[in-house]
Amino acid sequence: MQAQDRPLTADFPEVYRVGGLVAEDWAQFTRPGPMGFDGSGNLYILDRAAYQVIVVDRNGELVRTVGREGEGPGEFQRPDDLVVWRDGTFAVPDAGHNAFQTFGTDGALEHFVRMSAGQSPLGADPAGLSLRPGPNAGELYRQGSPDVLGQMFGALEQLLGGGVSTSEVDHRGIERLELGGDVVAAEPVLQAWRVPREESNQELTLNDLANESRATRAVVGMMTGATMFFEPDLHWDALPDGTIAYSDSSAYAIRLVAPDGSLIGVLRRPHEPEPVNARIRSGMIEQALREFADQLENTDEDDLAQAPSLPDAYREGMEAREFFSEVPVVRVVRAGWSGTLWVQRRGDEPWDDDGPIDVFGADRQYVGTFPAGATRIPRAFGPDGLVAFWELDELDVPGIVVKRLPDVLR
Repeated sequence: MQAQDRPLTADFPEVYRVGGLVAEDWAQFTRPGPMGFDGSGNLYILDRAAYQVIVVDRNGELVRTVGREGEGPGEFQRPDDLVVWRDGTFAVPDAGHNAFQTFGTDGALEHFVRMSAGQSPLGADPAGLSLRPGPNAGELYRQGSPDVLGQMFGALEQLLGGGVSTSEVDHRGIERLELGGDVVAAEPVLQAWRVPREESNQELTLNDLANESRATRAVVGMMTGATMFFEPDLHWDALPDGTIAYSDSSAYAIRLVAPDGSLIGVLRRPHEPEPVNARIRSGMIEQALREFADQLENTDEDDLAQAPSLPDAYREGMEAREFFSEVPVVRVVRAGWSGTLWVQRRGDEPWDDDGPIDVFGADRQYVGTFPAGATRIPRAFGPDGLVAFWELDELDVPGIVVKRLPDVLR
């Protein structure tokens, strides 16, 4: 293992920009969303608010837009995410249709694939639909949703007169989805390590939902108590050959799992997790309360009036929340176009996610490290070193900048 960081510089040349305040109508993005490259270097962007996928070429010129709001096939009701394969086909999971819609290289609808009952929009949170393309078109990987969301949505389904959905895997698992049939076929790939904890007996009932104060405290209690402060998250991505790279503990250990689920390697660097002490405990609680106060300032007063007990319930939940014993080192794992791996570490403070970024080559050898703040991990990696980032201007108007990586980072 390389004992010291080998510094990298982030002076990537710019290729093109799209979006911004004076952009054409098709590039008036409402907010940053998922995007991905195909093998020709075309960039696909999902604009959820516009109910469409925008495709631009290697020069940033519009190729086509796909989709619109509506109830029919090829139209979107609640587009959640975007998966782009190298051959130029792509898929959009739509919770409104409870289906994946797959499109050909010409943007025409090819397939309408229903989600199973366990993948219904009330059984899986869209934010938990962490999707990555597989090596073959129509194949993708998905991380499951937190158990607590299943309990909350299950109570809502009872209220609405439906059945209770269960996910194929939980938030510590990854499954392979196949979109070739009429219904999504799912196969578990791996189950990551989880912190041993006593099972909670707390459940959200219809009686809870009928009372604002009780419902708020029950929901906040379930959310804040579902995980500990600093409990290691599952950070992962899929490499071009279908290998899964993931981190599931507080240590710097990136496990590599073959498509059949077998462990084929572990990447390590000599960065140890920091033990949680009294200073870290009090600082973490203060940080969480500051972030919550900022959210309240940006929340509509009418919305707050619907849940007047929320601030007190949240503070109680934060102060009662348990702590994991160590501060995890790894915060993000992302795969590059050719099989490189970008691993972001924690920052100077334990709650800072924007620390240095290590890069490993496709040969699994350590390449170097970007210092904290030098760059962000790209939102999308493409061929020939193309990478895409979202940027916000001084008025918070989103735009996309595409740059090119040097050979050593491709």
